[in-house]
Amino acid sequence: MGNLFRKSSSENRIFRDESALLPDYLPEELPGREREVRELVYCLSPAAENRQPEHALLVGPPGTGKTSASRFVLKQLTEYSQRPLTIYVNCWETPSRFAILSFLVAALGEVMPRRGVASDELFSRFVEIAKKDGKTPIVVLDEVDRLEAHEDGVQILYDLCRAGEMHSLKAGVIAITNDEEFHIRLDSRVRSSFVQHTLLFAPYSVPQLKEILSRRAAVGFMPGSLDPDVIPLCAAIAHKQGGDARVALQLLLSAGKAAERENAEKVLPQHVRKTEEQALGMAAVKAERKLPDLDELDQRIVEMVKKSGTGGIESGKLYDALAKFSRERAIRGRIDRLVQSGILSTASARLGQGRTRTIRIK
Repeated sequence: MGNLFRKSSSENRIFRDESALLPDYLPEELPGREREVRELVYCLSPAAENRQPEHALLVGPPGTGKTSASRFVLKQLTEYSQRPLTIYVNCWETPSRFAILSFLVAALGEVMPRRGVASDELFSRFVEIAKKDGKTPIVVLDEVDRLEAHEDGVQILYDLCRAGEMHSLKAGVIAITNDEEFHIRLDSRVRSSFVQHTLLFAPYSVPQLKEILSRRAAVGFMPGSLDPDVIPLCAAIAHKQGGDARVALQLLLSAGKAAERENAEKVLPQHVRKTEEQALGMAAVKAERKLPDLDELDQRIVEMVKKSGTGGIESGKLYDALAKFSRERAIRGRIDRLVQSGILSTASARLGQGRTRTIRIK
């Protein structure tokens, strides 16, 4: 019979470097995001010259290159200069002021005790170490709208954005969110300190998706292993799903695996169609996988909406029902995030002289 793995490896090869098709892969260029990259470079270039960088808010739907653009620019910045220190924070995993400050201090090489230390003390220590090391911190706050769930979460924006004025520490903030109204909900004190540049990331067009897939495919697939119609098909499907590059990449990867499983000589459109439903489901799961399990407030929101039946519940009634658990602003942020995660859906409607949202299970 022989060794099964030797037999498998000797058959038709489809992939050359499968990692190039994963969402976290960072390519040499970011097609379709040239303008946004230039804006970020403008914001952050002062950090290489011991000057105050400008803060940036990156806003757009999932899969539009916000995180990739920030990673791309920060990689080049740190290659150009040793002065900037880049720190990436996922606010869904680290959602409070205390947790973020602990993370920032740890990123500078010092671990503080988990108990008996106040947030202000952590921030002072962060400033002290950064100044001593001669570093300009650039802090990326991904999923920044998550901070609204904690009473003092958004305070971290004020801390970092006023560090230069209050503590002579030149620090920059890149905040990333899918929520277009996040900055509107910010306290005016925080907003005036933070919102310097807002970069809007629009959904990718079909030509842009084709360009992204073509460049990734050149690295990820063996020469001649892709039928010419595969990339246009993946791009067209992903465009209908909101111009999400992650969806396009998952379609291409799943089609390649289907062809490999069949020991086909190349990936065909039929492989895309065969795996389309599964690939779209996997893309949605991966989008949510970076989130922890729903916490108590998320669960309360979902349960309240479920109990309302197919007609849904008006946002005002939901705020009133949950008022004893959290502030209205925080609940709004949670609803928006649950909508973006594909758990809830909303529809606007007129109510008297104003408007309301009807919230349903998706």
